[in-house]
Amino acid sequence: MGFGDVAATKQKAEAGDPQAQLSLADILSYNFKKTEALEWYQKAADQGLTEAKSRLGEMLLFGGVGIPSSQNVKANPSKGIRWTFEAATNGNAKSVLNMSKALQNGIGVSTNLIEAYAWLQLYSESDTIMGRVLLNQLALKLDTGNLQAAQALVVQFKAGHWPSLSPRMLAEGDSRLKLGGVTNGKTPFAIINGKTLAEGETVNIVLKEQSLTVKCIQIKQDAVLISIEGENEPRWLTLN
Repeated sequence: MGFGDVAATKQKAEAGDPQAQLSLADILSYNFKKTEALEWYQKAADQGLTEAKSRLGEMLLFGGVGIPSSQNVKANPSKGIRWTFEAATNGNAKSVLNMSKALQNGIGVSTNLIEAYAWLQLYSESDTIMGRVLLNQLALKLDTGNLQAAQALVVQFKAGHWPSLSPRMLAEGDSRLKLGGVTNGKTPFAIINGKTLAEGETVNIVLKEQSLTVKCIQIKQDAVLISIEGENEPRWLTLN
């Protein structure tokens, strides 16, 4: 695609054309501008484009490496699995495969090999060769009863009876961190290891042998949801 074509695509994307937004996101992603691509995938997905939901879900599930590093996209499995599920239940083959991967590895959802096999069985109908290879690998981890249960799920999927998502349970507590207090005024604050944070703020906490970059996500009356740089899932800190 030439410069003129890219410029025209960007103009259409900025005008709100979801297909152009998807195309622009693909161009940016191909050129390792992952953070910028994520924004356009989000715009197209918000307008209901299934393929955009699939690409958005995949990037959020697994993250993306950009150039320079400021273009990296950090994985957000709990959000990514919701977009992936929406695309998968609307017939997107890549998202169907990603649902199986997530369920096999506990990414954004609780591990469930039976359901993972059912999704993979569904995927194999669009990609027979690769699907069959992956099914054979996963079948080695299941007994006959589990395989029969998975086949029954496939029948339900084809009838449009989709399972409910089972979000992965968030970890509670961290021996390295202590929630010292919470204020619930107009702007709530949390005190973690002597550092005061509002929702959305990030702080570096120095420990004896390491330092942690901690982001405050949500503040409740007696608990705070945080994320720690380098970890895939957030965790709750509670007042003792």
